[in-house]
Formats: sequence, structure tokens, C-alpha cells
Amino acid sequence: MDSQNQNTTANPNPRNRLYIIVTCTIFLFLFIWCPMKYILDKTGVAKSEDIKNYKDPDKIYESGVFADALNKIEEGKAELENLYTNYLPMYGQLVTFLKTADTETSYAFTDFLKNISSNSNSLKKDEPDEDSDDNEDFEVEISIIDKIKFSAVMLVNDGLHKYYAIRPEVSGDVVIDNSEILEDFIDTALSFPEEQLRENMEQQIEHINRISKATVKSKADFYLYVGKRMQDAEYFTKIVPNEISTAPYFDEFMDRIENTKGKGALDVDTYEKRMENIFRTDHHWSPMGAYNGYCDIINMLNKNSPEIGEPIKLNGIIYYDEVKMRGSASRISSFSRFYEPFRVMDIDLPENNKYKISDIDNKYKNGTFDKGMYADHYELYYRRHSKYTYEINNTGRKLLIIGDSFTWGSAWLIAANFDETYLYFPWDRKKIYLNDYIEENGITDVLCMLFSDRILFNIYNDCPLKNILTD
Repeated sequence: MDSQNQNTTANPNPRNRLYIIVTCTIFLFLFIWCPMKYILDKTGVAKSEDIKNYKDPDKIYESGVFADALNKIEEGKAELENLYTNYLPMYGQLVTFLKTADTETSYAFTDFLKNISSNSNSLKKDEPDEDSDDNEDFEVEISIIDKIKFSAVMLVNDGLHKYYAIRPEVSGDVVIDNSEILEDFIDTALSFPEEQLRENMEQQIEHINRISKATVKSKADFYLYVGKRMQDAEYFTKIVPNEISTAPYFDEFMDRIENTKGKGALDVDTYEKRMENIFRTDHHWSPMGAYNGYCDIINMLNKNSPEIGEPIKLNGIIYYDEVKMRGSASRISSFSRFYEPFRVMDIDLPENNKYKISDIDNKYKNGTFDKGMYADHYELYYRRHSKYTYEINNTGRKLLIIGDSFTWGSAWLIAANFDETYLYFPWDRKKIYLNDYIEENGITDVLCMLFSDRILFNIYNDCPLKNILTD
């Protein structure tokens, strides 16, 4: 009996041995596959479905002797988790399929119920208004937004924003000349409670005023330009009635920023301007919005520094109609129903320009661009330099831009009006000693140009302005 047990131990069941071999093979395959797929993706050899499922570090160490080292360890742990999640075989495609199916089904059902309600209400005859006067002979001008009926369906709440699919409609007797403002789009409302918004805004105001004060101390000019969102406009509640407008926060924020030579914001103060200046499926500004923002900025700065000249004239907008762009809002909400053509500016930079706006513009021209359903065309298209130099300009002005992804679509154009332009992104979490940086690089102008939910509320927790150190 003992001999039989010894033989069983020495010779395990073939099924168990096969199970161990198969399991080890799978783990070994994944251990090698994920880093290999990551390398192929980053080098552009074989692109992966990017669903922006990135994990942030679990902890951020604010102070202490070993804070920097500990933060690096936390970042490394997060990167490993991202690597062995997002680059698993078919992971991106499977998640995209399931999330898209779920969002599309929810939207279709909610839209169906709304249509039933709308049709029911349309059958009811309006009661005559006893106080109305049919003999009045004057006309009251009605704004565009009051001529349009909006259907807003929430797609998803990711903890930062609530994403709404919005469909504008007009009745048969209403004429709208600009058909583009009647196109479907996606926009967002902040998910944070108002107490949190208030607390975050107070911190941001304190930091920006500290930075502007230090800029003036270094004898440079400080400017502020905000990439405004539709929720920052008062009419937002007419489109999404169950959400608040952040217009009061925005107005207060702008009023409380001190020591500036100029302050401005992207014009989305009317519904028509929102549709012109922002992509319909992406939170970034459209090429028209980027150009309008560029003009705002140059016209703001040249009041104090006329030597930088006037804005460069825009030739037009280039449409890549073959690109069915589903931008950041579509991607995060996994809602594929709405899409738009990708488009960029057609503009002539100075003859001494040596900087490429894009490394892949030819791919868009010849149709070899990334055809993934949620390909991030805005991020993919623009090349991001850390410094621009136009020595022949001879303006005597050197610009530092404190920016984010909005900067990608316009920094290359803003730089064309200056001798040198430097870019600093707070999300890189690199410390910068502002006063020393201004002195060492001969900076004459500092432009803080960030997306409103980042600069007002630090919604993404990736805008550590405390890393901009001041005297």
C-alpha cells in the first residue's frame, strides 16, 4: 500500500500535469505578449484599441525626504497594472464592444420613451392665452436656442463628468439657416458636488494668483486664457435642464484672478458659438475654435506688446470627410452613434517656420490614418514641441505657456508671433522654479491657458500648480 502511494506521488496524474503545463504556458505567453504589444503600439508598428483605461497612482506623496522616490514607485506600479490590463489580447476590442452595446441600448430605449412622451404632448391642443393680444403689431426677436427643442440623454457618469447625447430638433414652421447647429453632439456636466467644486476652485485661485504675482515680480506680463465649456454658459440649463450651469463659478473665478495684463476665454456664450468652436464629439476646441482662440490671445497680448503683430490670416478649414471622428466624449461614453469629419486649419506660417504641425498629415491626405472606431485624431494629429524658436521675428518677446491638451491645437500658431515660446504642462508633475525660469530664459510674457474644468476645479487631479514654485 505504501509503495502504491509513493508511486502516485512520484508520478502525478497526467491531467494535473497537463493543467499545470497549459496554465504556465498561458501566463508565460501573457507575460511576454503584453510588453511586446505595448512596444509595437508605441512605435506605431501595430496600433492597439485605445480605450483610455489608465490607472492613476494609488497614492501621491506631497512632502517628505523620499516623496519623489515614493511617487516614482507608485507611478511604476500603476504603469505595470495598465500594461497588464490594456494590452491583454482582445481586451480593448471586447471592452469597447460591451460598453458600446450597453450605451447604445440604453440610449435607444431612453430615446424611444422620450419620443412617445413628445408625440403624446404634441396631440394636446394648446389652450388660448386669455391675456394675449392678437392685435399687437410689434415683433419680438427670438434667439436661436429658443427656436430649437433639445433632447438630452445621459449616456454615462464616469465620476468626473456626466456625458449627454444631445439631439437638436425644430418644428416644421421654424427655419434655421445654419444647418450645422442642428447636428447631434455630446457634451458634459460635472459630476462633483458643489461643495467640492467650491473647495477646488478656492485652491486654484490661490495658486494662480501666487503665480501671477511672482510673474510680475520678475518683470514679465501675466495673461490668462480659459478653454470655456458649454456648462460655463448660462443657456446650458436650457439644453440639459436637470443640471446646473457653472457660469457663476466661472464669472467669479475670472473676477478674482489678479495681477494680469489681460484675461479672456473661448467664446461659447451662445449655442451657435459652442457648435462653431468645439468639436461635436470631443471636448477640445475645433480648428475654428483654436483659430478664434489664437486671435483672442494675440489681440489681448498685442495691446501691451504691439511688436508681436497681428494674428495670421486663416485660409480656411481642411475637412477630412473620410474620417469618422468619434472624439473623447464618444470614446469615454462608448457611444458610437454620433460622429463627425476630422478637420484642421489651413494657414500659412512664416517663411522661416521649421516646425511641423503634424507628423502624420500625409496619412490623412492619402487615407492611411488610424481607422479605429475611437481613434483619438486630435491627440494623434498634432506634434508637441517643448520649445519654438523664430529668430527672424525680432519681436524681443519670449513666451511661456502653462498649458494642457488645448495647447496642442494652437501653441504652434501662437508661437509664430514670438521669438521664442516655451511650453510647461503641469500634468508632467515636474517642478519649475518660475522666477529662475523667467530670468534664465528671458521670458517676457507668461500665458496660463488651460481647459476650464482643469484650471477652475482641477477635476482630473492632474493640475498640481503647487509644482510651479515661486519666490
